[in-house]
Amino acid sequence: MGDRVAGTAGVSRGGYVRYLDLINSVSRPLPPMPVADLGPPVLTPLGVPLAGARVMLLGSAGGHLREDPPFAPVNDLGFRRIPAGTDPARLRPSHPTPMRRPGLRDVNVVFPYRRLAELAADGVIGGVTEVHLSMLGAIKRLRALADEVAPAVAAEAREQGADLLFVVPLCPACHQAMAVVARVVERCGLPTVCSTNARDITMLVKPPRSGFLNFPLGNCVGRPLQAGEQRAACADILALATRSEPAAMIVDLPFQWPDPTWPEQVAAQYQQEADVLRRQRASEFHHGVHYAADEVAAITGRF
Repeated sequence: MGDRVAGTAGVSRGGYVRYLDLINSVSRPLPPMPVADLGPPVLTPLGVPLAGARVMLLGSAGGHLREDPPFAPVNDLGFRRIPAGTDPARLRPSHPTPMRRPGLRDVNVVFPYRRLAELAADGVIGGVTEVHLSMLGAIKRLRALADEVAPAVAAEAREQGADLLFVVPLCPACHQAMAVVARVVERCGLPTVCSTNARDITMLVKPPRSGFLNFPLGNCVGRPLQAGEQRAACADILALATRSEPAAMIVDLPFQWPDPTWPEQVAAQYQQEADVLRRQRASEFHHGVHYAADEVAAITGRF
């Protein structure tokens, strides 16, 4: 996963943030954040040309219609249907992480449904489903996620006529949870592609196909209000659906954040917000038991 830069916890020599190292460093004395190191995933071939494929989006930023209540902040195992024609002003991410901030400026950064519609209009993909799906991906109950939620997502996608599921995770926990969903959906016979800003976590959990955008977390498919950049990143990620090998591929996307010092800035921000991170990680424990680690151990033995 690359070497760390000396003296800068969580920043690799390759210029990307190693979020697990960073989280574990700043949240001591808590035990390390548990993340599953899984084996190779099943790959399901795309059954139609990409230009004829109907795409469904699954976002993990907790996007909801403003008139509806928000998701629960942790372990909300439901998903919501978002009509493809929804006005962006009606959508709001409810994820509690500060990383939702780019999505508050431009919801398509974390839930790029408008970019998919534009790619369909341009003939890059065949179309989009009538509804997309939204979850809040801070989920520690991985067994229930794999056994109940992911198969329901696959069934909903099939019912909506999807040929391909585009998965967009937000926070570090989302990257694990949505990778598990993608792996199960692919086992159910529907191909998936994932965006990722957290290369280290994606390398461990191994979703079937991922496009790595080396941007700060929260800028899932590009910078806010940069529709062209977002659209190009989405197109590159969707193109991975045409590839059948290698399993667990991670392809670097050809986009650069304007300020090359951003990884160091992110590391410094984590250090400044260490107390916030420790409070957020409290959800991994129940009556003093690190149940999130038990969930990771259980899921690791099944994949």
